[in-house]
Amino acid sequence: MRRLARDAQVRDSEGLFVVEGPRLVQEAIEAGLKIDQVILPEDELDDALLMVLSQEKIYFNLVPRKIFDGLTTLRNPQAAIAAVRKHDLGLTSVIEKKETMLILLGVADPGNCGNLIRTSEAFGVSTILFYGGVDPYNPKVVRSSAGSFFRVSFSILPESFSYTLLFEELNSYGYRTIATASSGGLPPEDVLIDKQVALILGNEPRGLPEEIEDSCDKTITIPIEKSVESLNVATAGAIALYAIRRSIGV
Repeated sequence: MRRLARDAQVRDSEGLFVVEGPRLVQEAIEAGLKIDQVILPEDELDDALLMVLSQEKIYFNLVPRKIFDGLTTLRNPQAAIAAVRKHDLGLTSVIEKKETMLILLGVADPGNCGNLIRTSEAFGVSTILFYGGVDPYNPKVVRSSAGSFFRVSFSILPESFSYTLLFEELNSYGYRTIATASSGGLPPEDVLIDKQVALILGNEPRGLPEEIEDSCDKTITIPIEKSVESLNVATAGAIALYAIRRSIGV
């Protein structure tokens, strides 16, 4: 379980990822994800989780606290850990939904990634494309998303995937693409947006590659004071997603 939490290659080979904490394990079950294994500490059982496990007829293992603490990656272990089947979709399966989409290109920080997943769900965006950057199955991403990770539809592309091919796919399904940039773009509230749009956010220190910005239909820039160089990508994403939600009248 610990190797599964720490090593993306192990997660890939096993087709599993780790969920830690009673509430998140319960949310994964309620979202309909396939649970491979649940481990609980003998000295701390969560009644709500036990009820869900019983209702769904999911077997669990009870282990001594010392063994349980050795399985988790948390400094302050929570009273449940589960191995869950991966649930990402192919690129076409996500794009053909023809809904507002968030594309995270090279976002590297797990906390930012998880917060953006949570923010996306909060603003009604249920499809996400992870393009390079942090592994979305990283336990810190899963925790930071506060359960939203289990409910959004998403696809994972390697950094080697062609920009040209991605834009061809988006264009073939009628998406308008919007880049975010630190300067030179329109204020978010000035961009007229329909429902079928893909918002693209870039790597934290570098932003989006120039060729991506040039390929997009629109570029937006969030006005900030000159004394501040840029916004955190999770903050910028939240503002942009809210502006899109208002623009499409949701």
